[in-house]
Amino acid sequence: MPFIESSAKKVFEKLDIKMTNMENASCCPDPTGFPAVDQTAWLTLGARNLSLVENKKDDIISLCSGCVETLKMVNHTLGEDPAKMEEVNNNLAKIDKKLNGKVVVKHAGQLLYENLDVLKSKIVKSLKGLKVAVHYGCHFLSPSEIIQWDNPFEPTTVDEIVRALGAESLDYDSRLQCCGNPLLKTDKDLAYDLLYKKLSDMKNAGINCITVVCPSCFLQFDYQQRAVNKKYGTEFKFPVLYLTELVALALGFNDKELGLKFHGIKPKKMLQELNIISNE
Repeated sequence: MPFIESSAKKVFEKLDIKMTNMENASCCPDPTGFPAVDQTAWLTLGARNLSLVENKKDDIISLCSGCVETLKMVNHTLGEDPAKMEEVNNNLAKIDKKLNGKVVVKHAGQLLYENLDVLKSKIVKSLKGLKVAVHYGCHFLSPSEIIQWDNPFEPTTVDEIVRALGAESLDYDSRLQCCGNPLLKTDKDLAYDLLYKKLSDMKNAGINCITVVCPSCFLQFDYQQRAVNKKYGTEFKFPVLYLTELVALALGFNDKELGLKFHGIKPKKMLQELNIISNE
C-alpha cells in the first residue's frame, strides 16, 4: 500500500522529522505464526533487521503494528536472555552481522503523538465534520509489558491525535476487539462475523469514517465491507483512512497527492461534502 507510506513521508517532512529508508531490510517477520513454528529463526531475522540501523544510531519507525511488535519483542527477548542472544549472534555471524544492544523501535502513531504540539502548529485545514471510529487493533497495544505504549485497556493516544485535527473520535462498543483480519485464511465466516460486529457498533455510534494504525486492519475494513454486506444484507460503506492520511489532510494535502483513489471505498465524496478537500 504505497499510498499509506507516501502519506507518512509527507507528514513527517512537514513536521521536520528526517526519515530514511532501511536499506536491505527483510520481512520483520510476522509476530504470531512465525515464532510459533521456529522462534530462533524468527529472532535471528528480527535481530538482523535491528542490526542494520544499530551502528547508525537511528530509531526504527514502522507504519505496521505487527512489525513494531516483532522488533520490540526481539529486543526484549534477547535483552533478557544472554544465551539466546549469543545463539542469535552466532547465526548472524555467518552473514557478518551482530546485534549489540537494543534499538529504539516506535510506531508511527507514537512518533506523531510525541510531536503533537508541533503537529497542532502545522494544521491548515480543520477536519471538522469527520466523525471517526478509531480502531486501535491488537498489536498496537499488546503485549503491553513489551510495547510499553498507551493504556491497553483504555487507550487514548490516537483519539487525541484525531481530536487535535478538528475531527470527532466517537466511542463505540467492541472498540478494542479484533477486526478479524488474521482469521481470513483459516475461518472467513468468523473473520466476517467479527468485522460485522465492529461495523454495526460503529454505525450505531454515528460515525462516518474509520481510522486505523495497522495496514492489515486497513485491508480488513476497506476491502472486506463488501463481503460483510453480501453475507449479512447490510449496506456498510464507511471510508477508511490510515492515521497518517488523516493527518496529511489536516496539513493541507489533497486527495490526488495522497492517492486516495486507490482506496477500496473512496473517501473523496465525503471529504468534499465536508469541505475538507475542494470539489475540483
